Amino acid sequence: MDTERSRAARKRAEGALVALLNELGEFDPPLIVLGGLVPDLLTRDQDVPAPQHLGTTDVDILIDFQVAADQDLGPIEDALEKLGFSPAPGVAGWRWIGRIGEAPVKLEFLCELDDQPAEHVIRPAGCRRLTAVNLRGTGYAREDWRFEEITGMLPDGSPVTVKARVAGLCGYLLAKATAVRERGEEKDYYDFAFVIIYNRLGGPAQVAKALRDGQFGDRLRSVRLQRVWQEIADRFGAADRIGAAGYAAQALLADPTADEARLRQDATAAVSEFLGALGVL
Repeated sequence: MDTERSRAARKRAEGALVALLNELGEFDPPLIVLGGLVPDLLTRDQDVPAPQHLGTTDVDILIDFQVAADQDLGPIEDALEKLGFSPAPGVAGWRWIGRIGEAPVKLEFLCELDDQPAEHVIRPAGCRRLTAVNLRGTGYAREDWRFEEITGMLPDGSPVTVKARVAGLCGYLLAKATAVRERGEEKDYYDFAFVIIYNRLGGPAQVAKALRDGQFGDRLRSVRLQRVWQEIADRFGAADRIGAAGYAAQALLADPTADEARLRQDATAAVSEFLGALGVL
């Protein structure tokens, strides 16, 4: 059974998201897609196509409690149950598991509330089992998202297109940069560097300029983000560092014919260019 990151796994994850949004119908809660589904969307439709992104096995969904406040979000839980999803054991309701075809798919619900401890579990109004886990950095997507049309297959095999709120380029990169520091998994290094290298603005310097000139510009030197940039500079500081190695390991799964040394060098050079253009160190 294919449970690792792959294009097939990504298709199933996308199908789970489409099925959930389709099941919600006219009910439109403030859900914003994060995680491994997003890099494809931020790098697609270019004259020179970006390399194929490895994919993902799950769907990360931010619940924007600043918008929802006391809104009854019970219909989300109802929709999950109708689709055959149920809470995973041991995580208090923020991770739900169902099946798309013959394989399991995870939907993980996140939030960021500054007045609550990190990793504290928040239960939305109207929900019995559904919760969201409070993760630092995810809230950047709350400030920078856009609608994207996503097409997938419903469980009965019929295609459907839904409109989803998806993290924008700057919001995604700040959320992922925080994940690099706080979690530091291979997929974090890979997704972060992939989007910096292959974004539709043109590359590392261009996305750095978008961050400097945009809504997050006055926060880039905050104590919180300064620690993030320092960690990223260290982890991608040379081709043998953990960030470059993590990027290369995941990129090789997407394209086993690629040259590992070149991939490591690409990640190191891109992150160095990005941080230099950002002017935060």
